[in-house]
Amino acid sequence: MAALAHPPGTVRVSMPPARRTMRTSLVIVSGLSLIEVVHVLLLGRGTTHSAVVVTVIGALAAIQLSYFSRPSARLEFPTGHLALTVHALLVFLPMLLFGHTWIAATGFLAGSVLLVLPRTAGWTAFTAIVIAAGGVHISAGHDLTAASLSIVTTAMAGLVLHGLPWLAALAVKVDATRSDLADRAVAEERIRVSRDLHDLLGYGLSAIKLKSELSHRLLPDHPDQARETLGEILDITRHTLVDVRSVALGYRLLSVEETFCSAKAVLTSANITVNMELDHGEIPEPAATVLATVLRESVTNVLRHSRAEHCEISLRQKEDLIELQIMNDGADESPCDPSGSGVRNMTERVDEIGGSFTSRRESGRFHLHAQIPL
Repeated sequence: MAALAHPPGTVRVSMPPARRTMRTSLVIVSGLSLIEVVHVLLLGRGTTHSAVVVTVIGALAAIQLSYFSRPSARLEFPTGHLALTVHALLVFLPMLLFGHTWIAATGFLAGSVLLVLPRTAGWTAFTAIVIAAGGVHISAGHDLTAASLSIVTTAMAGLVLHGLPWLAALAVKVDATRSDLADRAVAEERIRVSRDLHDLLGYGLSAIKLKSELSHRLLPDHPDQARETLGEILDITRHTLVDVRSVALGYRLLSVEETFCSAKAVLTSANITVNMELDHGEIPEPAATVLATVLRESVTNVLRHSRAEHCEISLRQKEDLIELQIMNDGADESPCDPSGSGVRNMTERVDEIGGSFTSRRESGRFHLHAQIPL
């Protein structure tokens, strides 16, 4: 049953910080309240005094838990001012009746002023309350040991009651930051998948469409060539399926040589004359995959958004830089990608690895230039 309650790969959701803080504060406040009640009742002053003690301690604990134990506690007018005033009165007025035996209650107020007052004012008030706790013992004729013990006890109680909501507020901020980071990671992954699918499916589907049309035209008079074209369509389909699966895995490497050969074959099938110049050495990752992706997207744009008859592609390596230049004629007057996603994707991919990307339309020709450091 234990294994079923917490399956592998899952994360158990813990209790919210605010609720954990409230439960811990409840235990601490209840303990301090019980100590104070027992301390005063040991004086044996009768039923009336006992009722007063229980009532005041109950009110003090209620204010502490309902307002000053919350991570969001602030000194806001009028609620915060009223709560702090009542809190101080419930701490100091009973001292007129119970004297030094009521001194443990000062720990409640010491923690509260640190929570709701500004930093300087809070620590000043905290110090004053702690010193006052020791002063009460001195005025009652007790020795320095009792006064010192009272000071330490008040300071420790105040710091604990201040620290719990503060830590809870910090935990809430951490959880919010973690949630924002998770949302950002999901958004980035969605963008990556969208961009990869656009690049991969755009190229593959354009090639399949082109070769399907070619096969349809060849079928009546050249069935053998049509059969060969259908075989090429199957190959492109298989490669596209592999690429789509790699998108899901988040790991996709493309070969520059294979992509250039495929691009030339696809453009040639569309009766586009291709002049290709390759002058480069070994291209490392991720530059190789980015170059191959840019070439794929460029070929897709040539097929979709132009009436090209000639296309020139060059890939040259110059010391620690590699340049890809693509030019085609027959460019439409409208943007090469109506949605803008194609050029934007290419620009983002090149920018991510420190390169530069430019594109322009000039005299019916479309020019693309990508430069990537090696």
